[in-house]
Amino acid sequence: MSKVAVVTGASKGIGAATAVAFGKAGYDVVVNYLHDSPAANELVHQIEQMGQRAIAIQAHAFTEDGVKKLFGEIKSTFPKIDVLVNNAGDPNEPSFGEFTCDDINKSLGANFGATVLCTQEAVKIMDEGSILFTSSIYGLPFGGNPNLSLYSAGKAAMINFAQTMAEKLAPKIRCNVVAPGTTKTLAWEGVSPEYAAKSLDMTLQKEWVAAEEIANAFVFLAETPHITGQTIVIDAGWQKKIRDNSPARH
Repeated sequence: MSKVAVVTGASKGIGAATAVAFGKAGYDVVVNYLHDSPAANELVHQIEQMGQRAIAIQAHAFTEDGVKKLFGEIKSTFPKIDVLVNNAGDPNEPSFGEFTCDDINKSLGANFGATVLCTQEAVKIMDEGSILFTSSIYGLPFGGNPNLSLYSAGKAAMINFAQTMAEKLAPKIRCNVVAPGTTKTLAWEGVSPEYAAKSLDMTLQKEWVAAEEIANAFVFLAETPHITGQTIVIDAGWQKKIRDNSPARH
């Protein structure tokens, strides 16, 4: 019997690449999505062409009702799961100085709270396995983006939560994080060429990270039995350059 991987926010970008990567690795896959039903169903078809089972579940992974719906439908198809990839997130937020309590709750709920809710439900149907988290370079120490301060805070909280869960859920369930850098997804299509070039210039390699690289890292973590409580950074050298150019180095 194939193992089962659940990927939240899986209709596009890193989530879609991750769903495909787990299908290629021989997993049955649950493709969670919020709006893009055609894209989610195309992913299901693609994974089925690999000989694996796949289902698409529309559910808002940022809400309690949505998470309950997601895992209720999972349990009706699969008696247990082996991998959860907490990938759903939302970088949109107002400018600092305009935050309200609702804005704070919405951003932290989307980028941190959703992972807590999904993790709680996942462990109920996991005997052993792997819980994975899509954080960001902005969640790393000294990596916070001042233009995305709430998003950065949520991604940092995710890393801390994954570390505490690695201890709490040991030894049967492992928890690890991937922190992507400047990754080529549809989110960059509306960005000016100047801003994109500036972002790439902040890396050592001056190249985009591919979504497939992040996806492959998730599969690696799921398949490697003695890695837990860790954060893998895939950033084309962004973190190294930022540190080397900090005022403390000069």
